[in-house]
Amino acid sequence: MYIKLLSIPTLLLISAFVGATEIKASKLDAFVESYAENDEFNGSVLVSYQGEVLLKKGYGYANMEWKIPNSVDTKFRIASTTKPLTAALILKLVEEGKIDLSHSIRDYLPGYRSDTGGKVTIHQLLNHTSGIPNVFSHPDFKDIEANNPYSLNDFISKFCSGDLKFQPGSHFSYSNAGYSILGKIIEQVTELSYKQALDDYIFNPLKMHNSGDSYSGYVVPKSAKGYEKTLGGLKPAKNIDMTVTYAAGSIYSTVGDLYQFSEALYSNQIFSEALKKRAFTASPHRNYGYGWLITELPKEKFGKNLTQIHHPGMMPGFNGDVIRVIEDDITIIIQNNTGGAPLRALTEGILNIIYERPVVFAKKQIEDELYSKLRQDGIEAAIESYMQLQKSNKGFSERGLNYFGYQLIEVEEINAAIAFFELNAKQHPESSNAFDSLGEAYLANEEFKKALIAYEKSLSIDEHNKNASEAIDKINELL
Repeated sequence: MYIKLLSIPTLLLISAFVGATEIKASKLDAFVESYAENDEFNGSVLVSYQGEVLLKKGYGYANMEWKIPNSVDTKFRIASTTKPLTAALILKLVEEGKIDLSHSIRDYLPGYRSDTGGKVTIHQLLNHTSGIPNVFSHPDFKDIEANNPYSLNDFISKFCSGDLKFQPGSHFSYSNAGYSILGKIIEQVTELSYKQALDDYIFNPLKMHNSGDSYSGYVVPKSAKGYEKTLGGLKPAKNIDMTVTYAAGSIYSTVGDLYQFSEALYSNQIFSEALKKRAFTASPHRNYGYGWLITELPKEKFGKNLTQIHHPGMMPGFNGDVIRVIEDDITIIIQNNTGGAPLRALTEGILNIIYERPVVFAKKQIEDELYSKLRQDGIEAAIESYMQLQKSNKGFSERGLNYFGYQLIEVEEINAAIAFFELNAKQHPESSNAFDSLGEAYLANEEFKKALIAYEKSLSIDEHNKNASEAIDKINELL
């Protein structure tokens, strides 16, 4: 048997490539670890470059109380990253001739509201140009968020059938209601539950055995518990009933399974190249296709023009993203179970490492430093510390300072919150929002006269501030 030996130059090239890959992998791990060490990330990450997985690892804990680590097998609620899978299922049914993108809601759901259901097409539901209001905007939504007493038909009738905000196809407005309707259409044309349709058309064929639909309500082994970060530490996240999120946000998965989905999608294993192109074609009104955001990354960022296709997801206790950079076959999958990981910073840092550009590792956040100063030395010392940060251009934006005030209220530091809201109003005297927040803090502290002055100032800047006008009426009744 003849065995061809590789030349020394070829061996050296292979060795150099392997060495460079190992260095990238090590740097990626250290970069993500820096966010984990600074309590900015707690979850699992997968990064692949041209088909090779460079990083696949869990960080922190799936369950804080029992110190159960996150791993590559940990299942996370993926929230709105469900939408690409719902869209993929719709397109699979389009390919089978069971759904037509140009047909209306009423063509598939005859019981849907007649005056609007005949105007809105499947295409418009997929790219959020339907005009159907978002579920969250319904006045009764908060009453059912944690415990939904409605059947699917009743839920769609009550929460997904509002008056159209605009003529379908004329504007973009993100709507979970639209994707809930798509879920019901899937059930109608397949005669399967949404869960079973996912299993039959997506999860089982792609061997995504660690993914499923939380709508069913069963216990999911190896699932992460959701937490929310506060200045005082983590707390359990508010519960969301998965029947509310349904086909807009009810799926759980792992980074590995989501990678299998991504690979299958881009290699046309789910549906044809022609349908994939349609899915990745942005609406004229926003950079959104069928369940995907399509973002052009400028050349100055990474040395070349790049196209990023992704869909983030967020709900109490969880956030994440599934990202693909088309030109260089890069996949980044991030899933987090402490609610607010900085996805954009993580993604940009990972790409900087892959493209061998400068990268900034995570460090302690300003709000954590200020809170430590506050607890140790008091309000005046915390204010002084913040002023020093501002002098070196490290302070918050107006919005950031306002948010910090609310973070302080959350941990019951109301006097400190008032001090920072006062500072924000002083520094931004033309901001209606700054005075509105100051009024809210005074009102919470039962300083009614000060609250009235703050709200009146807010209303004088923005006469349409409904919150301020209602608060003024309330305070006048108390005085």
